[in-house]
Amino acid sequence: MITYSDVRRLLDASVDGADIGAHRAFWRTLSRDDFLAYQVFGKIPLFALDSAGKLDPNESNLVKALEGRNPFGRDLGVPDAKYHRMPARLRAMAHADIQTIKDWITGGCPA
Repeated sequence: MITYSDVRRLLDASVDGADIGAHRAFWRTLSRDDFLAYQVFGKIPLFALDSAGKLDPNESNLVKALEGRNPFGRDLGVPDAKYHRMPARLRAMAHADIQTIKDWITGGCPA
Protein backbone atom coordinates (compact mmCIF):
# COMPACT_ATOMS: atom_id res chain seq x y z
CA MET A 1 0.00 0.00 0.00
CA ILE A 2 1.22 3.50 -0.89
CA THR A 3 1.30 5.89 2.07
CA TYR A 4 1.73 9.60 2.59
CA SER A 5 5.35 8.93 3.59
CA ASP A 6 5.89 7.41 0.14
CA VAL A 7 4.35 10.48 -1.52
CA ARG A 8 6.53 12.85 0.53
CA ARG A 9 9.59 10.80 -0.41
CA LEU A 10 8.69 11.06 -4.12
CA LEU A 11 8.11 14.81 -3.86
CA ASP A 12 11.43 15.29 -2.04
CA ALA A 13 13.26 13.22 -4.65
CA SER A 14 11.71 15.32 -7.42
CA VAL A 15 13.39 18.44 -6.00
CA ASP A 16 16.60 16.63 -5.05
CA GLY A 17 15.88 17.44 -1.39
CA ALA A 18 16.17 21.20 -2.01
CA ASP A 19 13.96 23.86 -0.42
CA ILE A 20 12.53 25.11 -3.68
CA GLY A 21 10.66 28.09 -5.09
CA ALA A 22 8.10 30.48 -3.73
CA HIS A 23 5.94 27.86 -2.03
CA ARG A 24 8.91 25.95 -0.55
CA ALA A 25 8.77 22.21 0.09
CA PHE A 26 5.51 22.61 2.02
CA TRP A 27 4.78 18.87 2.17
CA ARG A 28 7.69 18.33 4.58
CA THR A 29 5.93 20.09 7.45
CA LEU A 30 2.36 18.96 6.85
CA SER A 31 0.54 16.01 8.32
CA ARG A 32 -1.40 13.87 5.86
CA ASP A 33 -4.66 15.62 6.81
CA ASP A 34 -3.11 19.07 6.50
CA PHE A 35 -1.64 18.07 3.12
CA LEU A 36 -5.10 17.08 1.88
CA ALA A 37 -6.53 20.44 2.97
CA TYR A 38 -3.53 22.50 1.83
CA GLN A 39 -3.94 25.30 -0.72
CA VAL A 40 -0.79 26.59 -2.40
CA PHE A 41 -0.53 30.35 -1.84
CA GLY A 42 -3.81 30.01 0.07
CA LYS A 43 -5.80 29.65 -3.15
CA ILE A 44 -4.80 26.59 -5.18
CA PRO A 45 -6.15 23.37 -3.66
CA LEU A 46 -4.00 20.31 -4.28
CA PHE A 47 -6.91 17.90 -4.60
CA ALA A 48 -10.21 17.73 -6.47
CA LEU A 49 -13.34 15.68 -5.93
CA ASP A 50 -15.36 13.99 -8.64
CA SER A 51 -19.15 14.22 -8.93
CA ALA A 52 -19.54 11.35 -6.43
CA GLY A 53 -17.40 13.18 -3.85
CA LYS A 54 -14.36 10.92 -4.23
CA LEU A 55 -10.83 12.20 -4.69
CA ASP A 56 -10.09 12.58 -8.40
CA PRO A 57 -6.39 12.20 -9.27
CA ASN A 58 -6.80 13.39 -12.86
CA GLU A 59 -8.40 16.69 -11.82
CA SER A 60 -6.18 17.24 -8.76
CA ASN A 61 -3.80 20.17 -9.08
CA LEU A 62 -1.01 18.14 -7.52
CA VAL A 63 -1.09 15.76 -10.50
CA LYS A 64 -1.72 18.53 -13.04
CA ALA A 65 1.32 20.39 -11.71
CA LEU A 66 3.56 17.33 -11.98
CA GLU A 67 2.30 16.47 -15.46
CA GLY A 68 2.36 20.06 -16.74
CA ARG A 69 -1.37 20.24 -17.52
CA ASN A 70 -3.40 23.45 -17.46
CA PRO A 71 -3.27 25.63 -15.38
CA PHE A 72 0.33 24.36 -15.16
CA GLY A 73 2.82 24.02 -18.00
CA ARG A 74 3.41 27.65 -18.94
CA ASP A 75 7.10 26.77 -19.43
CA LEU A 76 6.03 23.91 -21.74
CA GLY A 77 3.85 26.12 -23.93
CA VAL A 78 0.53 24.86 -22.59
CA PRO A 79 -2.10 27.33 -23.86
CA ASP A 80 -3.50 29.62 -21.14
CA ALA A 81 -1.31 28.01 -18.43
CA LYS A 82 -0.56 30.33 -15.50
CA TYR A 83 2.15 28.32 -13.73
CA HIS A 84 5.21 26.27 -14.60
CA ARG A 85 5.21 22.50 -14.53
CA MET A 86 6.38 21.37 -11.11
CA PRO A 87 8.99 21.09 -9.98
CA ALA A 88 9.81 24.30 -11.85
CA ARG A 89 13.20 24.48 -13.54
CA LEU A 90 14.03 20.90 -12.52
CA ARG A 91 13.65 17.63 -14.41
CA ALA A 92 10.12 16.32 -14.64
CA MET A 93 9.03 13.66 -12.20
CA ALA A 94 9.08 10.20 -13.77
CA HIS A 95 5.74 9.02 -15.12
CA ALA A 96 5.91 5.94 -12.88
CA ASP A 97 6.28 8.17 -9.80
CA ILE A 98 3.36 10.35 -10.89
CA GLN A 99 1.32 7.18 -11.37
CA THR A 100 2.23 6.13 -7.83
CA ILE A 101 0.86 9.44 -6.54
CA LYS A 102 -2.28 9.01 -8.66
CA ASP A 103 -2.74 5.51 -7.24
CA TRP A 104 -2.34 6.91 -3.73
CA ILE A 105 -5.07 9.48 -4.43
CA THR A 106 -7.35 6.84 -6.00
CA GLY A 107 -6.81 4.69 -2.90
CA GLY A 108 -8.12 7.47 -0.66
CA CYS A 109 -4.73 8.92 0.34
CA PRO A 110 -3.81 6.47 3.11
CA ALA A 111 -1.73 7.86 5.96
